Amino acid sequence: MGHQTVQSYIEEVPRWQDGAELPGPLLSSMQWLVWSLATAGKFFEGLIVFMGGIALPLVSEQFDMGATDRGFVTAATLFGIMIGALALGGLADRFGRKPVFIAEMVLLLIGLVAAAFSPNTAWLVGCLFVIGLALGADYPTAHLVISESIPASIRGRLVLGAFSFQAVGAVVGTALAAVLLASRPDLETWRIFYLMPVLPVALVVWGRLFLP
Repeated sequence: MGHQTVQSYIEEVPRWQDGAELPGPLLSSMQWLVWSLATAGKFFEGLIVFMGGIALPLVSEQFDMGATDRGFVTAATLFGIMIGALALGGLADRFGRKPVFIAEMVLLLIGLVAAAFSPNTAWLVGCLFVIGLALGADYPTAHLVISESIPASIRGRLVLGAFSFQAVGAVVGTALAAVLLASRPDLETWRIFYLMPVLPVALVVWGRLFLP
């Protein structure tokens, strides 16, 4: 009997005892876990970027920012995402999918906590850039992890489904920020915006530790 590759195992379609095949491959609980943990990174991106936009007026007033400072704060996360996707995505090929998949969420966790306690504009810009690096690195890594774990027949749909969670995160982030501001109309409230995702990100780090 020939050696079965991992890919052939993923593509295998179960059969009933009478020999009839199911319409397509079934996903195991581990495959759904992989997809969910990869999707989380896209969700956090939409959540954090949009909450950061709502936080900008509060930060601007508290740190007495000028137009240039506001521009740096606005661009820092997006610039970090671009650099992270271009420069850090290849690390998964060198060090392995799982270590990078975990490390980028740990970096995001550190960036969020540091941003929440920023004492000045320069510190905040640096933290937002680090957050962007982590989110950007998750772009190629999440794509690879999903693509290499999901059967080809449904791979495209699940990759697109994962990336569509950016929009879900944007909606949730905007709603949470609006509710929080309504209940706590204070300049310091923007710090809570960056603390709110900390626990969910920590749970994703914990979940990624158990991936094969």
